[in-house]
Amino acid sequence: MKADLSPSTATARLSNFEDVPPSYAPIDRAAADLSSLFSNLNLDSSGKVPSPDQCIVHLKLLESFSLLREDVGLTDGLYGLFDSFVPEKGPDEDRNKIQIRVRERRWAIYVMSAARRFETWYQTLESNSQMVTMDSMQSPEYESIGKTGRRVEFTKDTLPPLDVLMVWHAATLNPRNWMSDCIRHGKMGLWQTGIPWPVINSVIDNTCDYQPSTTARQVFESQTGHPWDNLKEPPGVSLSCPRCKAKVTAPWTSCVEKNQWLDPKVAETGVGFADAGFEARCTCGLTIHHDLLRTQRFRKDLQALLVHQVPMPGTLLSLNGLTPPVNFTRYVMDTKSNSTARMQYPNRLMLAGGAVELTNDTELSKTPQYTGFDYTTHITSIDDVRKKIEKVLKDPHILKRASATGKYAVSYKEERIAIRKMMACYWDNSSIFSMDLASAVIRQGSFVDKMHDIDWLHSPAVVSTMKRLIQKYERYINIIATNPNNVAVPTLDVDLAWHTHQTSSRSYFDYTRSKTGKFIDHDDKIEENKLSASFEWTSKTYEKMYGELYSECTCWYCESIRESHTSSISRVFKSSKSDIAQELQRLHANGPSDPHKSAHISAHNSIPGENVRDYKTRSYVKEKQIERGYEKACRRAKKEGREPPKRDDDYYLWAWGYPMYMPFYAPYMAYPVTPGFYPCNPACGNFGTGAIGNCCAGACGGGVAFGSCSAGACGGGAAGGCSAGVGGSGGCAGGGGGGCGGGGGGCGGGGGGC
Repeated sequence: MKADLSPSTATARLSNFEDVPPSYAPIDRAAADLSSLFSNLNLDSSGKVPSPDQCIVHLKLLESFSLLREDVGLTDGLYGLFDSFVPEKGPDEDRNKIQIRVRERRWAIYVMSAARRFETWYQTLESNSQMVTMDSMQSPEYESIGKTGRRVEFTKDTLPPLDVLMVWHAATLNPRNWMSDCIRHGKMGLWQTGIPWPVINSVIDNTCDYQPSTTARQVFESQTGHPWDNLKEPPGVSLSCPRCKAKVTAPWTSCVEKNQWLDPKVAETGVGFADAGFEARCTCGLTIHHDLLRTQRFRKDLQALLVHQVPMPGTLLSLNGLTPPVNFTRYVMDTKSNSTARMQYPNRLMLAGGAVELTNDTELSKTPQYTGFDYTTHITSIDDVRKKIEKVLKDPHILKRASATGKYAVSYKEERIAIRKMMACYWDNSSIFSMDLASAVIRQGSFVDKMHDIDWLHSPAVVSTMKRLIQKYERYINIIATNPNNVAVPTLDVDLAWHTHQTSSRSYFDYTRSKTGKFIDHDDKIEENKLSASFEWTSKTYEKMYGELYSECTCWYCESIRESHTSSISRVFKSSKSDIAQELQRLHANGPSDPHKSAHISAHNSIPGENVRDYKTRSYVKEKQIERGYEKACRRAKKEGREPPKRDDDYYLWAWGYPMYMPFYAPYMAYPVTPGFYPCNPACGNFGTGAIGNCCAGACGGGVAFGSCSAGACGGGAAGGCSAGVGGSGGCAGGGGGGCGGGGGGCGGGGGGC
């Protein structure tokens, strides 16, 4: 299926203007000029912020992703999953749910395959910057490592397939993890390059069909050993047994029988590689599962540290996301949030003795041994690794050797945070990267759908729209800079500019550092209650600083949030509020807007919490707050003689071509996700103190998963969390004071966007 961007189609579709935000500038290019518009874009990346034309090409790419997802989900029989699994009789709602799950399952497997293909492609690219070591981090040159590496000059003949590009795109939208990985792997040339928008634009036609040259196909296949088309990959996954190195083949999913799909809990029964409950038996007798693969990945990284002094993941950047050289002579006086030396603590802890036991116990070729205290068994889960590190943190001799002075068996709060950041790279992740990229792609799916629904790409005012949202984005960064202890939440228009900027990694790094003194991260997992409260704060702050509306959406949710921080008196007597009131009157003249097709809150990173005792209580309180705001908005509408904002009891959306209903009171990941279909649940986080996934006792207990910790790490610093996953793995603690067993308090201030 293709999205036709031809002039005739565009002209027909543009008869409906409800997708164009009313306050954006008037039409400045005719609809009939779309073809020439896309062929004459100025894609110079030398500017401090993204250009309107870069945002336009980004929209084209997102539309290509949307069409790819639709094509894969609708491919009957893909991975042994057939539409005929849906029973011919029964309630429509039940039949629709099964159809949605079947199509979701196809896409989930496809994305997992794409992530593995990206990893291969990434490793075959030239490492044109020096691989970092603990010694090189002490060099003054480390501070300017962001300027190293030779740019990769992509052409039509060297671009990767669309699925690989999709994973690369998702990786760049986790800026700190992406930079850390590129530093660690010696891929700073790729980081410098960013997504090559001029070449991307040249290979996406007006139907948003991605068509690099035939040579690109040949280059990719020769370079990686993979077919160009993901759908032509072998039907299963080939693994190397961690113990005997024999080849083990596993299916993507074991849920390929019709009767399995009649069970609502079908997702919990799968044992294929793409299932949460994956198990495969090697001829040597070893049972391979996801957590075992994660543990072995930890072992490989530990060996690289011991043999080559390659730092562990999560220890390369300061808490500000910068790269000051490690300086032990100023260790005690070092600025807390900008000390790379303190983030090196996990490496020193391992080298001081912690690595010995961990290396021995993760060696699967050895048999359990009696140590005199207890029987040691092979470590087969990351939770086992956590428990081993907890023991290390109780050993005063190791702690003294690991300390910067070699005298004291104590650790700084930033050092304890560093342990948690390192561990966050392994929960639910067995790849070479600092996070599970397949889950990152799935989470971005909601944003891709929103851009498809709004359809700015077909708007005759697309250029002026892009100019306006870039202005809002610059203001958004200014809000972050002037409010370092708060979390700013973007609307969809701001998020488009923000995402576009992040894909140009070097430019984004330089800009955010110059504006805020930090490398602003992008947290794509925020608890929904936190997101809603932060959106209310952002909306209020934006209106106060700039005298303009933040969200120009008039759906019931945005209206209720707006009512929470405005009053009739302020609208009358304060000039800025009066201007806002006039703007609202103009917006209201068009009636309530559809959140699917307006610059609504960007909630693709909003996720429900899991295994938190007071989560339902917080949700209830937030629901009632929004309810009161909605009632005020309705009363105001009636008083002004206009139609009140409509709100259904259920949130209605289309998933894979079928209607889907879900309870809705605040923005959350409105994207069909069945947890058991993913080794790492992409749409749920464990924010509870003391839960599995909260790192070692003695480490800081704030929200540090995926890097969302202290001192302006990113949005959601107090609520961040790794994915909770099915089967009990995942999730780092949200909120402070203790982690799983203690010590050190919470991580502290958010300072950034989510």
